[in-house]
Amino acid sequence: MEAARLVCAGIVTVDMAFAMNQEIMPGLKNRAAASFIAPGGCALNAARAAARLGGQVSLIGVIGDDVLGHWMCQQVEMAGIETHQLIRRDGEETARSAVLLTGDGERTIVNYRRDSLYECGIVHPDLTGAGAVLADTRWPQGAKDLILAARNAGLPAVLDAEAPVTHAQDALRAASHVAFSEQGLADFAGGADAAALSRAASELGAWVCVTRGPHSVLCHDGIHLSDVPTFGVTAVDTLGAGDVWHGAFALALARGQTEIAAVHFANAVAALKTTRTGSAALPDRTEVEKFLEEEI
Repeated sequence: MEAARLVCAGIVTVDMAFAMNQEIMPGLKNRAAASFIAPGGCALNAARAAARLGGQVSLIGVIGDDVLGHWMCQQVEMAGIETHQLIRRDGEETARSAVLLTGDGERTIVNYRRDSLYECGIVHPDLTGAGAVLADTRWPQGAKDLILAARNAGLPAVLDAEAPVTHAQDALRAASHVAFSEQGLADFAGGADAAALSRAASELGAWVCVTRGPHSVLCHDGIHLSDVPTFGVTAVDTLGAGDVWHGAFALALARGQTEIAAVHFANAVAALKTTRTGSAALPDRTEVEKFLEEEI
């Protein structure tokens, strides 16, 4: 059976992560217990998760013409992700983040990217064979271009709606599926509860949900509210867990699953991801299916 194809667009970065086993002391030298450098950013994290789960994935993002951009391309290709839609901009620097990971699984991120890096859109995105698309609000013009192209092609168009969402109104109102974070929903609807989600569903005329970390995912199809439970696990690294959730959800839609089934699948993928760190953090489809069988 041919693998489902997903097209992801959004922010890509180089993450420089440091695992801290003690409190960070401002103004002093602090030693990390471990460190790694990895390709990251919302769109790339989602794409890597979907590829690991067996999907055919094409990534649309913007990189600079610097050494980090060249390294990024190599890493993306090694992950089995198509790179022909990556946009390399002359004279720009590739976005990068410093990530501090603490022992309780929380992370603090400091990101740097020039505003000018993403002052571009996507001209004629390649949706050949795609079953769905995923975009995020960090690149408003790119999200608008991809989502409109997907809607014109009759494909599910998923928006990762992280705050601030107001600057991505065109993409937000064109998407068929909007997955809010709690901060994103609060920015759009003035709250992060079921009532706010209902208001968002009514105003957008789309299927919407809100992810809430370790808590259940609230979903609204315009008529009914659903509450999809997450899985109780011991988290050791939450970096990128939300991005992984979006990649798994969009891939499940590309495979033809219902929204609720896709949320259930994405909850399992994100839960497994948080129990690991480093290169082995992303589960494959076999691991997820086994996990789901054991949880029944």
